[in-house]
Amino acid sequence: MKENKTKSVATKSLKAGGYSVAITAVLLAALIFVNLIVASIPAEYTKLDTSAKQFYTLDKQTEQIVDSVNEKITVYYIAQSGNELDMLKNLLERYTSRNSNIKVKTVDPAVSPNFVAQYTDEALADNSLIVVSDKRVKVVPYGEIVYTSYANITQEEYYNYIYYGVMPQGETIFAGENAITAAIDYVVATDIPKIYFLKGHGEIALSETYLKYITDENFEYDQLGVATAEGGSDTVGDLTGGLDNVEFRIPEDADCIVINVPKSDISTAELDALITFARGGGTVIVSANYNAKTLTNLTALASALGLDICGGLVIEGTQNYYMQQRYYLLPEAQTHEITDPIIEGGKYVLAANSHAMKKAETLPEDVKSVTPLFLTSNQAIAKVDPAATKTVYEEGDLQGQFVSAAAVEIGEGKAVWFATPYIADDTADQMVSGGNSDAFLNSIGWCSEKTSSVSVRTISMSVAPLTVTEQAANGWLIVLCVVIPLAFAGAGFLIWFRRRSK
Repeated sequence: MKENKTKSVATKSLKAGGYSVAITAVLLAALIFVNLIVASIPAEYTKLDTSAKQFYTLDKQTEQIVDSVNEKITVYYIAQSGNELDMLKNLLERYTSRNSNIKVKTVDPAVSPNFVAQYTDEALADNSLIVVSDKRVKVVPYGEIVYTSYANITQEEYYNYIYYGVMPQGETIFAGENAITAAIDYVVATDIPKIYFLKGHGEIALSETYLKYITDENFEYDQLGVATAEGGSDTVGDLTGGLDNVEFRIPEDADCIVINVPKSDISTAELDALITFARGGGTVIVSANYNAKTLTNLTALASALGLDICGGLVIEGTQNYYMQQRYYLLPEAQTHEITDPIIEGGKYVLAANSHAMKKAETLPEDVKSVTPLFLTSNQAIAKVDPAATKTVYEEGDLQGQFVSAAAVEIGEGKAVWFATPYIADDTADQMVSGGNSDAFLNSIGWCSEKTSSVSVRTISMSVAPLTVTEQAANGWLIVLCVVIPLAFAGAGFLIWFRRRSK
């Protein structure tokens, strides 16, 4: 009898255990199924962006670019295990969840030490990216994703840095979205405009900052030298000693030629080639010093573009049109596709050491239009002698309004001429909060007719200090140090008293 009861109890226990296992298995399967469903839902719906600065909310321009991707893209996330930046990982999930053609693969350089070398010779830090499509590759170093900006330093910080070498604190910027979106736009683009910088006349090389601006806008660039008439290979060098017996060829893949502040004159062959290039659909951008009138062929290039280099250094007579020095011009921006964003942003362009220039009274036959981009006041003066440096009016000097920059449409091509050597200068650009670089980059975009320009917001990671008045501070002191402790003490006393009474 006892044995039967024992068997019955054991059977019931076994059945109960079986039911528990079955229920547990069903629940686990349901949880796995639910997780799979949730995982397939885009991250923008399952992971809400609760950050105060909306770190993980994609910009409208990013959404348009990502939605238009119809080819496979792989983003290799380079980071050692445990060193991943959560902010960057979460942002990448937004891209992959929005378009299934975009995939992210994490590569640990400690496990695969030769992987990065397949794409670049650069040593990449953790949290760098390599964006790959069937067309091309874009490497995004960590320094382009998170960096320190000094654009908003105070005048006092700038003064201390210049005179005492005290480095400003700056602010940490997260530019992940801008960098990723620009890389995706680059690797899927059908054509990438190519810029050539003319060399051989003592031109000023663009800084790393400006070159980065250009690559961020998804332009490629190279240097353009000259070749000897005997048929030697292309060379890049300083030919300020003379350009006799020299031929000049513009590469077939050139979209834009930039001439940045030549010290010596261009050759006749270069002049003819540049004019033919512009007429045939190419584009030319020139930045010249105040002595440009002494360079005969460069002046002839301006004339072919419908511009008259009529004098030397321009000196402003109206205070609102210059800063610090009368030849540090702040010309007034005129409405144009190049200048409209500058006007809307309330920025200035610093046109220091400008040469005198006007629109030609009679335009060459193939010049369709000449549009002034920036104008001085009508109280400006220009030295007739290009070598003159006095900032006061002298007999024979020109007076009136001058053109500091102009946009030209010639034949099937375009050109932009800056009468200042500082349009692509880092220091000048900082003095006007990026106005010069905006004008330069907008000019390249207008000349190249680039339809898309990636300009996604960057986000400051710096935490703004909490400012509390003395009255508020005293109030919070009383609440935190007196009211709340007394409230807990009183509640504890009531609980103790009730229990003791029972």
